[in-house]
Amino acid sequence: MKTSELYRIEVAPLLILPIGKSPLFSYLSKEPIALGSLVAISFGKRSLEGVVYGIAPLPGKAPTWMKFISSVIDEKSLTENQLALTRYVSEEYFTSLGKTLKHFLPKRVIRKKKQKNTRHDKKVVLRLHKNDSALLKKFLASKRETVSYLNLYTLQNQVQFFSQLVKKGATKHEQTLILVPEIALLPSLEALFSEYLPKEEIAVLHSKLAPSVSFEAWEKIRFGKASVILATRQGLFAPFHTLGTIVVLEEQDEGYKQWNMSPRYDGRRIARKLALLSQAKLLLASGVLGIDSLYRIKKKEYVLLDPLVTLPPLAQSLRIVNLRLERFRKNYSPLSQELITALKETRIRGEQALLYIHRQGMNAFSVCENCKNIFRCPKSGHILSSTQDGTFRCLSCSYKTGSFPSCPHCGHLTFRSVGFGTERVEREVKKLFPGACVFRVDGTTMRTEKNIQKFFTDTSAGRIDILIGTQMILKVHTLLKLTLIGMIDADSLLSFPDFRADEKLFQILTRFVEQTRRQTGISSKAKIIVQTFHPESTFFQRIEALDSEAFSHKILTEREDLFYPPFSRLISIACHGKTEQEALTTAQTFGEALRKLLPKKGSRYRLGIPESAKRIVSKKLFESSLLLRFPTDETLPENIRSFLKKTDMSDTIDVDPLSFL
Repeated sequence: MKTSELYRIEVAPLLILPIGKSPLFSYLSKEPIALGSLVAISFGKRSLEGVVYGIAPLPGKAPTWMKFISSVIDEKSLTENQLALTRYVSEEYFTSLGKTLKHFLPKRVIRKKKQKNTRHDKKVVLRLHKNDSALLKKFLASKRETVSYLNLYTLQNQVQFFSQLVKKGATKHEQTLILVPEIALLPSLEALFSEYLPKEEIAVLHSKLAPSVSFEAWEKIRFGKASVILATRQGLFAPFHTLGTIVVLEEQDEGYKQWNMSPRYDGRRIARKLALLSQAKLLLASGVLGIDSLYRIKKKEYVLLDPLVTLPPLAQSLRIVNLRLERFRKNYSPLSQELITALKETRIRGEQALLYIHRQGMNAFSVCENCKNIFRCPKSGHILSSTQDGTFRCLSCSYKTGSFPSCPHCGHLTFRSVGFGTERVEREVKKLFPGACVFRVDGTTMRTEKNIQKFFTDTSAGRIDILIGTQMILKVHTLLKLTLIGMIDADSLLSFPDFRADEKLFQILTRFVEQTRRQTGISSKAKIIVQTFHPESTFFQRIEALDSEAFSHKILTEREDLFYPPFSRLISIACHGKTEQEALTTAQTFGEALRKLLPKKGSRYRLGIPESAKRIVSKKLFESSLLLRFPTDETLPENIRSFLKKTDMSDTIDVDPLSFL
């Protein structure tokens, strides 16, 4: 058979293009190019990079408009499964394929000369507890297409369990991906795995790694040298050689959802798709059962490896402090008198305390005393947080004010601080306990790999007396003498525009109780103090009276009545305009057109009315959003999907949003 002299190559440029149009463009090549190769192309007047998605011999003469591939940068840069996953993420989350591809391609660096292989096998013998061994055998015997669920607190030794799981996979030349929701968890996990596995077989991936380190880990995974990959959600896009198992730790955590940039994907859903593409087993594991997982267990979509554990009511360990009474007593500190007393007693006993606060900075926000406007960042529009040096900074970008900032609305120089932040709590604690070792964990202190490593070292050595932080600290398992937990301001979490707020706070509190009970061995020693301005709230009455099973069933019933997840899926559509009225009108027009496409008879599709437009300072636009709800067990109809793909590129489509108000 005569071979063709030219080949037609279908390439996806690494460029953000309208999602309603084909992302692939045709080019010519004199030689065949492997699928997934990274190539250099001429695109209009620009020189770009792109990924090969298709190849076929070109019949006949080449059209005059077709250009040749400039060069092949990296052959087979993406695997077949990665190509399929990029398409899925792009389609499912309404994101340009070119933008999605950037998550799958690490920054390339010049390869260093390979050193001699110093590989050595660990001789540590793994002897699993009888219960752990039985759970492992049950998981290994499960079918590839099933999703298994494991309660972490039923394991006698979590690291030994997962190390043995990795070793079992390595004997079959399979890789194991272990996902965590926070970067701060990776150093301790890596150190613990290093006790049982050769370091050469461990790869770590997260967004704070230097490009050279990240690329080295990427190549290690690509060529099958890594048996276990420890990663945040970024690890889902790695070029696996032979992926056999995916483990999602703390699977209920919202850290798996990318909410601030496209593609706004949910890591748990991507993990399920990756498992199907790779024919790998998927294990969801957590110490606190999420409502979504409970629903899927009841529907037998997830297979339980161990029976569900019902935790008793929190009344025995929980103390609710009325902050209104503290203010009446002229106590304006973030710490109530009861919490201060408990901290003193904990210090005397030589035990550890943890203080949880929902926001970082000195305060939740600041208000101009003259015009009452909230002080916001002129770049991003986010609330500015005051710092200890008297300046204000934006927690979402690098903006920072001068020493004497003025209100942008009226020019007034004085601001009134409202709420509490991690920095203010840290300052108060250090003032009250000057001899204590205090460590603050938030987005500011955990920006660098060095600080993350220091946090792990200090917690492992037991040097921290009082730990202060945001949600990052909820997953810390190295505070072995932890007996006191204080929630500084529960209202800041409950007042957040999220229908899951009750569930999240209940999970936080039950986790605290279970963690301290297991670490101290005596549940009566564990004490949780929750500070609130609204102790009469229905939520606090519920958690004191109901056990974990009763609370979960109550939440499920309410979600079903309101047709919220897990009984439905959500799509939030944000429309923009130069004025408040333009944004609202655009959203109303969009909603009317979309409503005509919704199924009519017996339909469970619900489309809300547009929200009032709000100003987005970073985009210099106004935004109005509307919410579409559709059944979980139904696929979004193609006509609706096509309609959403035709939205303006400035509009934002968020599938499975964390909040929608």
